[in-house]
Amino acid sequence: MRSSANPRELSERDLHEYTAEVEGHDSQVTGVVGYFYRMYRDEVMARVAGIGGRDVLEVGCGEGMMFDGTGLQPVQMDVSMTRVGRAAGKCRFLLCADGYQLPFADESFEVVLLIAVLEHTREPRRLLAEARRVLKRGGRAIVVVPNDATMSAGRLLLGKFPIRYPDHLTFTTPARMRLWLANGFRVRERFMLPFRWLPFAANLYYFVVAERI
Repeated sequence: MRSSANPRELSERDLHEYTAEVEGHDSQVTGVVGYFYRMYRDEVMARVAGIGGRDVLEVGCGEGMMFDGTGLQPVQMDVSMTRVGRAAGKCRFLLCADGYQLPFADESFEVVLLIAVLEHTREPRRLLAEARRVLKRGGRAIVVVPNDATMSAGRLLLGKFPIRYPDHLTFTTPARMRLWLANGFRVRERFMLPFRWLPFAANLYYFVVAERI
């Protein structure tokens, strides 16, 4: 993928390859960004503890950082060949696949993770429907989405341009999340991060655990 490509003209798959080249390695999560990443990672780990690795699917695993060093071995996948290549040494069950067409039978998993994934898609409702298909009845989808407004403000303060991530295709909000989950899920948990007592507008992430019904 040419780094000079116009992101707005790319397909979703090509856009993910483009940003894998331009934005660098996912593993370069340090400083304040790393602190907040570890915060929501700890919340995810607390909810998958005790579940067998093969019963957990991570859609959009990037470079496989989420479970790095945990001893857990979930099924992990990403649409970007570049990122899958970088993850190959740390993920045991890894494949390159499209989240809109998951290569698994119905009701295959207890948990599906969509961590900082929906904002990278043009059809988040369709992606959630596919996640529901592969979840067992009563299984859980764990979804984390960013607040693009605060993320963009942070990039502006750091002098990074464009201030909005080029591969963020959908602006996510709690209200939109409720609509996307309305068919086929029951929300069990929802809270903001890093400050649970503050509204979404003053936070970085929205964390949701939804049960498949």
